Amino acid sequence: MKTAPGIWLVGAAGMLGRQLAGEFEKRELAYMASDREVDIRHSHELQDFASGRRIDWIVNCAAYTAVDRAEDEPELAKAINAGGVENLARLAAEREAKLIHFSTDYVFAGDREEPYREDDPPRPLSQYGWSKHQGELRLDACLKRYFLFRISWLYGVHGPNFVHTMLRVFREREQARVVNDQLGSPTYAAALAANIAGLIQSGSERCGIYHYCDGGVISWFDFAVAIQDLALKTGMIGKRIPIEAIPTAAYPTRAKRPLHAVLDCVKVKGELGFRVGGWRANLEDFFLEKARMEGC
Repeated sequence: MKTAPGIWLVGAAGMLGRQLAGEFEKRELAYMASDREVDIRHSHELQDFASGRRIDWIVNCAAYTAVDRAEDEPELAKAINAGGVENLARLAAEREAKLIHFSTDYVFAGDREEPYREDDPPRPLSQYGWSKHQGELRLDACLKRYFLFRISWLYGVHGPNFVHTMLRVFREREQARVVNDQLGSPTYAAALAANIAGLIQSGSERCGIYHYCDGGVISWFDFAVAIQDLALKTGMIGKRIPIEAIPTAAYPTRAKRPLHAVLDCVKVKGELGFRVGGWRANLEDFFLEKARMEGC
């Protein structure tokens, strides 16, 4: 009889953590969960939590994600996104466990038209992107049995994200302005969680760096237009407002964003058999999931 894996879900209260917890429960995968009560910056807190527990997989959803604030808090971003990852990697190495970690398209400069492959050299433009890249380097230095997934534009039914922001804008304002010269691909948290749970169930040893996001390339403006269309169709908003397409220069932010950080997902489909749905179909699934969650 196959023994169920010991899974430790780190950062379980965040957007992706909550999605993964729900997916594990749906598949009847037993797991342990921790969030801010176990600070990944402090190795002794991780060791205390892990003591006496069987751990085969560590799934790290803990991260510093305040992209603009990281410009003013670079040391804090580094402590969590690099130091915390190193602590988890060292613990995983001690326990001979596999670590699943999530990075970002922000490790790339986004200054080319071709999609980024896993072996393309990172060149982050922001403190956030730099801290995430440092986490990648420390993970690789401390551990060999890891799965590192670079994702982009993550959204889901839990927590703050672009889709929830736009829904609030559509309800509260008379018009919206959204940049149309930053191109990429959304990542629907529910689809990602299903693939991650399947990976754990498979016991795969095909460790390494992978890119994962929904299929198709769009701008934030394109995404906003689709969100409004589907929100109207599903009755989640009551009126249509005009959406103005603007250049990034007209919406200055503290952190510089990559303009064309499109990820190539060929490897994750071929090596791990991940199912990668189109961004529009996944957005439709998001609205169905949100309606079920809200009892609509």
